[in-house]
Amino acid sequence: MVVLEETAHARVFEKKLLTLFVTQHDNYVFKSCAIGRLVLNTPLTRALAMSRFVVLLFTSVLLTSMLMATAVTADNTGLVPPDDPRQSITYWKDYTLSPSNDALVRETHAVFAVLLRGWDSSRLEPGLYVVKSTAGAWAASLADGNILLSKQAMEICMRYGKQRGEQLLAFVLAHELAHQRANDLWHQRFFRMVGTQSQKDQTSLLRGMNLDADQIQQLEQKEAQADHDGLILMASVGYDPYQVLDKKDFFTVWVENIWQSSCQQVTDAALTQACRQAQARALRTQLQLDTVAAQTMLYEIGVQAFVARQYPTARDYFTAFGRDYPGRAVISALAMTYLAEAMEIQQALIKQGDLHQPSFYFPLILDASLAASETKSTTARRGSGDHGAKQKQQLQRLLDQGIKQLEKAIELEPDYRLSYLMLGNAYLLANNTFMARGVLQGRYIPRFGNDSASDLLLAMTTAIEGQSKAAKLAFQTLLTTLLTATPASSLPTDVLLYAAFYNSAANDYYLGDSNSARSSWQQLIKTAQAAGNALLFRLALNQIKPDTTNTSKTLNVAPAVQGFRLGDIYQAAANTVSSTDLWIEGDKYNVLRNNQGSHFIVNDKGKIIRAWQQDNGTIDQLLQIGDGADRPLKTLGIPDRELHMQSGDYLAYDRYGLALHIQQNKVQGWFLY
Repeated sequence: MVVLEETAHARVFEKKLLTLFVTQHDNYVFKSCAIGRLVLNTPLTRALAMSRFVVLLFTSVLLTSMLMATAVTADNTGLVPPDDPRQSITYWKDYTLSPSNDALVRETHAVFAVLLRGWDSSRLEPGLYVVKSTAGAWAASLADGNILLSKQAMEICMRYGKQRGEQLLAFVLAHELAHQRANDLWHQRFFRMVGTQSQKDQTSLLRGMNLDADQIQQLEQKEAQADHDGLILMASVGYDPYQVLDKKDFFTVWVENIWQSSCQQVTDAALTQACRQAQARALRTQLQLDTVAAQTMLYEIGVQAFVARQYPTARDYFTAFGRDYPGRAVISALAMTYLAEAMEIQQALIKQGDLHQPSFYFPLILDASLAASETKSTTARRGSGDHGAKQKQQLQRLLDQGIKQLEKAIELEPDYRLSYLMLGNAYLLANNTFMARGVLQGRYIPRFGNDSASDLLLAMTTAIEGQSKAAKLAFQTLLTTLLTATPASSLPTDVLLYAAFYNSAANDYYLGDSNSARSSWQQLIKTAQAAGNALLFRLALNQIKPDTTNTSKTLNVAPAVQGFRLGDIYQAAANTVSSTDLWIEGDKYNVLRNNQGSHFIVNDKGKIIRAWQQDNGTIDQLLQIGDGADRPLKTLGIPDRELHMQSGDYLAYDRYGLALHIQQNKVQGWFLY
């Protein structure tokens, strides 16, 4: 935002501004180009007639600062950009809306929190502020690393309904995060730095920095890139990028809302230009969708394969995705496939007596099929020596690969906590307690401080080192902390609670103290029940009363997506809206979508190899998209696994070949496996 007084310097700036926009925008400054672009409240011709006027400039990239730089260049006594308080969140805090007082603001912050799962940057995560504004719908990135969103922008998105509205909000915010991640705002930070210099130095630094046609083109290129990166970001955390354009062009509706006029009946030259810009952007974004769709599908089906325990297949998909879009998130996903497979081998080794230690749950996933055994390792039967040796070799090969990937992830993103915790898990799975302590006490705690997650892994380390009684004390201390205070941890709260109680019970069973183990589970049951956490309650209850928790109805028919199951020949229907080629290691597939939110991947013989449902749908009249996260537990029973991924939580039911996608405590969709 720039406030200009009626001075000689302001008039010089007005003249430059008028010349620029008469050339660029058909003699009018239109109200909105689109999301994150230039927004001017008033036609410039009217503004020039005012003795005092306010020009509102909200831009995601360079435009605000470069325009102000032009004014400074014209006259050294003009407005200095760093002195404008509106380039800092400090000014806007008085106009922000609190999530605690507004449900829609709260929903927007929840969407923003989901997007931050994909924040791959050494810079600090941006903050979000929803503000009251009379300037209509807009979103903006500030140079100080914060993002602003007007309340009207939220309301426009939600006019499409809650389900699609969240997807549109995700795109608006992902677009601004893309600008922040690409460091598009370095110009604004540069001009703020210039403001601390002398007038002579300012003149020298700013000489020749004028906003010309090439710079306008650069701005448009940055907007196109932010659209592209925003689509990738929203897809990587579980949102559907196709929702941005399906049903009706969102960008055109955005402009129509601001002007309160239809682009189909245009009578105003400025509105005509605004509509053209929005429609051109919609076409460009559609073309981008066609190019990025296949790649986002690779990540999606990689997650699906991981949830289904198809670990080598998941690695293939993640590797193919990572070749085009490398980053910490996909490297971490690759590491997860190795660690999860290794964990299954370790459980088998303990069960058959080839490994003597507590049967720990490693906080990678919530696996309801695991049960802390009451049989001490000293009485476990011995397995086949040759078979056990081969399993141990395979275990070590998997962990070596997982550790390699995690070290890459840490190198890319040294301030991402979970990478260190996963690395500690990997060394514990390898029984390398020396290296596990090195990661936790030598790298994690010095960088991030001690927290409940590090306490959990250190207690597990102590037990694996053979100090079971010392580990018992460490677990008891941890459980007391978790039950009496909000846990400080980078792990999801459910994962932390379940892992802490599970492993405390496992250590008690290893010591032969089954009463203490049952007491710990009863504590968690009471805690989860008091908090209204249905999933955690049922998982804990399943550990001590497994026969009383499965009260669900049985599905009358096998789950399907719009009547199709895996292996069926896909028959194109009238509601099919798109078909995109997908190449995987030289083999061609097709990604098909219909207007009911269904997605299918079909091989060259027409057979469906992947199928999932988003946006709409029901399962045998028992479950529908939008239901609360506890609904599946009542209708389908306890899942075999709950997995926490960057793209959300997944409940896997192996008996049905069905996995549910949970986001923001709601059922967002499902897929078949």
